[in-house]
Amino acid sequence: MTSPPPDHRARKRAETHRRIYRAAMDLFREHGYDAVTVGQIVAASQVSVPTFYDHFPSKEHVVLPMPDPGAIEKILLAQGEGLTIAERMRSGILHWLSAFQGTDRDELLERWRIVVRTPGLRTRAATFERATAEMILGFVTPETRADVVPDIVVTASLSAYTQILVRWAEADGRRPLEEVAEEVLAALHEL
Repeated sequence: MTSPPPDHRARKRAETHRRIYRAAMDLFREHGYDAVTVGQIVAASQVSVPTFYDHFPSKEHVVLPMPDPGAIEKILLAQGEGLTIAERMRSGILHWLSAFQGTDRDELLERWRIVVRTPGLRTRAATFERATAEMILGFVTPETRADVVPDIVVTASLSAYTQILVRWAEADGRRPLEEVAEEVLAALHEL
């Protein structure tokens, strides 16, 4: 018996991932994030516990997914030469946010509504910021980490990124995401 073509496997994996995600988000919306267990998500999405963990390292990752290192590298490489690290971060954040359109933007808002209503997730967002900062710093300062400036700029920029999403979600998406981003990044630039 031959194996199904790789695109079939990838499609099935994507469908399973999406089913788990939707089941989890429906449960979070209905019962609140803290009240939902992985077991409930598994039952609602009709997958096994190992399958859940094959798609999401934790329940937190459903709401706060880590960015793909390849996507971050692509954004950083697409920027022009001669930009300061602060300019690269500002440009990268705006580019990243602009990629969320249509359903993707709606889902981003839905996830961050959950974050702002869940104190534990708000706190955990800082851990995700730091992990993302380490990823970015690996691309922008791969040889040496002796200079403190990139570390400070990248971590401050990612804190601003989180503030953009928190403020946008707190306003229930009534303000355009780009407007909130410009306001927060302008405040960061003033420091």
